[in-house]
Amino acid sequence: MNLSLTQRLKKIKTALYYVGVDLVSTLIVKGRTQGPPLQYMSIVLNPQEPAISRGIRTVGVGKKGSHALSDELIHEIFEDLKSGKVFAAAKGAFLAGLLAKGLELQEEILVGKDPQHLVQTIAGDAPEFVQWVCLQLFSGQTLDKKTAYDLGCFLFSDQPGDGARGFIASFLRVRYETDDEYEGLLQALQETLLPAFTKAVPSGEPLVQLAEPFDGVDHSTMITPLIGHYMQSLGYRAVHMVGKNSGPKMVMNLWDIAQELGQPAMQGSNDLAASKPPFGWFGLQNSMSSAFERWHSIRLQTIKRPFMSTIERFINPFKADILIASAFHPSYGEKMLTIAERAGFRGIAIVRNGIEGSVAFALKRPVKILVSSRQKDGSYKRDEKIFELEKFLGVTVPLEERVTPTAKENAYLIKRYYSQGSSGHQLFDWRVKVTCEGLKQAITSQ
Repeated sequence: MNLSLTQRLKKIKTALYYVGVDLVSTLIVKGRTQGPPLQYMSIVLNPQEPAISRGIRTVGVGKKGSHALSDELIHEIFEDLKSGKVFAAAKGAFLAGLLAKGLELQEEILVGKDPQHLVQTIAGDAPEFVQWVCLQLFSGQTLDKKTAYDLGCFLFSDQPGDGARGFIASFLRVRYETDDEYEGLLQALQETLLPAFTKAVPSGEPLVQLAEPFDGVDHSTMITPLIGHYMQSLGYRAVHMVGKNSGPKMVMNLWDIAQELGQPAMQGSNDLAASKPPFGWFGLQNSMSSAFERWHSIRLQTIKRPFMSTIERFINPFKADILIASAFHPSYGEKMLTIAERAGFRGIAIVRNGIEGSVAFALKRPVKILVSSRQKDGSYKRDEKIFELEKFLGVTVPLEERVTPTAKENAYLIKRYYSQGSSGHQLFDWRVKVTCEGLKQAITSQ
């Protein structure tokens, strides 16, 4: 059977998807009659996903990662939009990514001749103020802290307007949120917490808040409960901020592991009066506020990580003294410090170069820890520490392990390490050892 080049590429991409191989080389479809060549992403799209989801993965990546849509995908999305198959939040997220990327000639069919009118249509059921914000974002404007706070009050409410919510989340992501926007949105989100989580915290040892990315990992193990246990041995109370997984990584997250360990979700601030649980407390944000639960559903539609994936780690219901979190991208570490400082944490440790973006240290490369501590005059002093793993261990690590365990398998390693001092897996044990030591140095130096 004779197949066209496009058909052959599609069959290759489908086959590679099912064996888990990335299409490393950028493919160019030639022989087009109009417009520039279309580039396909180096990530293989799942042909079983809805067209709008594949569209979001293509145009909603970010400033440098978004690509043009293929002719075939444009047609699929156009038909789904016309038939009303697309959820409002997904539609808003897709069109925001498309407009922020910049339209190719062949993509104009998806937005019509007047993109500004399209923006107003997407946000048509939202308050007038929100429609104005959407137009401001579309025109390249940033929001001051007060406007971002007012916007947050809408975003985290039960008011209609999920099309606008998807559009705003995607547009902010693609062009990157400002510090003022993060601070205003975080303040609005903090105010949605239920009364049980805003009561005064019982007196006791200082609080360390650990905040892993809520979408977890898909090619490594997690050791965070053991870090919590270690922090408590140093004289702290450890609280893990956790939530339901909204993707795009869906293998497991910290809350999945906590459940396998039999750890309950906190019921409120009063829980901190009890004896310390072995791994610390787990604050399930979906139980703290209906806004988190609502946005869990929205994020499953918008696919790519929105501002929520950042600010959810800085929610501080228990007025923790120290925050331990992570940043994967190099430029994001300083931004994370700024958000944490504005959120009021006294001491901050942001892990850079961790394994898969988590606070767990990688073994085959030096790890950077960005630290910040509040001074007596209210200002913050920043520093950067570099932790050399192999030098500390006194060994040459043979490899950086890449595995895909289930939450149950991961929990088994944690239980065994907790009870016996070793998981029976040398690389796992080394990672626990170096991460605990590195974080200890970071927080005790403040």
